[in-house]
Amino acid sequence: MNKKEFSPYIRVAMFSTLIAPFKIEKRVIFDYELILVSDGKCKITIDDTEYLCKKNDVVFLRPDIPHKFECIDNCDFVQPHIHFDVSYNKKSEKRFVSFKPKEAMSDYELTLIQEDVFKDIYIPYVFSPSDMEKFQKIFFEIIELFQKKAYNYELLYKSKMLELFDCILTQFDSDKTIKIDMTYNPVIAVKNYIDSNYLSVITLDSLSKQFYFNKYTLIRKFKAMYNQNLMSYYRNKRIEYIKNMLRTTNLSITVLSEKLNFSDIYSFSRFFKTYVGCSPTFYRKNHFVN
Repeated sequence: MNKKEFSPYIRVAMFSTLIAPFKIEKRVIFDYELILVSDGKCKITIDDTEYLCKKNDVVFLRPDIPHKFECIDNCDFVQPHIHFDVSYNKKSEKRFVSFKPKEAMSDYELTLIQEDVFKDIYIPYVFSPSDMEKFQKIFFEIIELFQKKAYNYELLYKSKMLELFDCILTQFDSDKTIKIDMTYNPVIAVKNYIDSNYLSVITLDSLSKQFYFNKYTLIRKFKAMYNQNLMSYYRNKRIEYIKNMLRTTNLSITVLSEKLNFSDIYSFSRFFKTYVGCSPTFYRKNHFVN
C-alpha cells in the first residue's frame, strides 16, 4: 500500500436507515464502504462470519468480500455510510453501488471490482474507534460536504477522508501498536484472550460483544477448531489454576476466591466442588506438595 497515492473518491455519502424488518441478501461491492452505526442493531455476515452490530460500531466493507445484512429484534438500523475508492482512477466514475453476489455479475461488472489496497493491513470488519468523538465528527463532516456540494467540495472531502484514514491506520497500523498476525482469526483471538484473562469473569455475552461475534456461531466454531466447548475450556483453565495454587502455595481460600473474582468464598467453594468433586480444603489436604 502506497499512502502517497491516496486520493479518495466518494460516490455515496449519506444518512440512511434500514427499516425493520429488513434484509439485504448476499452481495459483493466494487468499492469500499464505511458504516458508522448511529442507532439500532443488525446482524451482518461478512465472509461467512456473523457480527452483531450496535450503536457506535464501525463496519468496514472491502471490495470483493461477500456480505449480507439481516434485521434482529425488529430493530431499525440507522447507518450513515460512505462508499468510496481510496484513489481516483479511470473506473471510479463508472462504478456504482452493487447489490449482486459475484456469481450473478456480468463480465463488465467483474472488471469494476477494485484491488483491496488494505489487504496487507489488519483492519477488523467491525470495530470501535479508539477516539469515537473525533471519528464521528469527521465522518459526519464528510457526509455534509458531499451532500451540500459547495465550491471545491471534492477537495474538502478528500482532506477529511484522509483524516478518517489517519484515524483508522493509527489505530490498526501504527508502529506504536502491536502488529497482529495477518492470518487473524476471531476464534483464535478469543482463545488467546481467555488464556490471558481466565482469572477474570468471562461470559459468552461479554465475548460476543468484545469480539463482535454471534455467540452461537462462536460456540460452534470454537468447538470445530479445538474440539471442546468454549466455556468448558475457560472453566477448566480456572480449575487448573486453583488446583495448582492449592497444591503449591499457602494462599488462603479467601484470597484465592478474590484472585478469581468470585463474589464470595461460598461461591468459590461451590464452584470447585461441583467440577472437582471435593472441597478446596480437602483437595489441598490430600495434594499439597511439601
